Amino acid sequence: MQIRFLPSLFLSLSGLVLAVGAYAAPFGNTGVDGSIGALLALIGATFTAAGAGFLLLKTPPLRSTSVLRGVLVLAAVLTAVAGYFLMQFLLAVLMAAAAVALLLAPFLPSSRSPA
Repeated sequence: MQIRFLPSLFLSLSGLVLAVGAYAAPFGNTGVDGSIGALLALIGATFTAAGAGFLLLKTPPLRSTSVLRGVLVLAAVLTAVAGYFLMQFLLAVLMAAAAVALLLAPFLPSSRSPA
């Protein structure tokens, strides 16, 4: 288990919850419910969360990890931009933070040290 990807997974899952709320709009107060932009933000947040979960649980080869991390950073940044244009600012901030967490992941400890 690569716990270095835990912050990015937590942030992207939080963004996923907000993206579902923006798209499904259980209270109908987002103004973007059911729109294509909200669906794209939902897809981007889902992809980022799934990729961060995969990196958390599996240890692919180093080159594959770098490529996947790059794609996930791109997905998180584009989802943050979509959240900004949808005026879902908390979604934008969470997904931007997930992108930063993915960029900083190589510098974090890879697994728990025995205590």
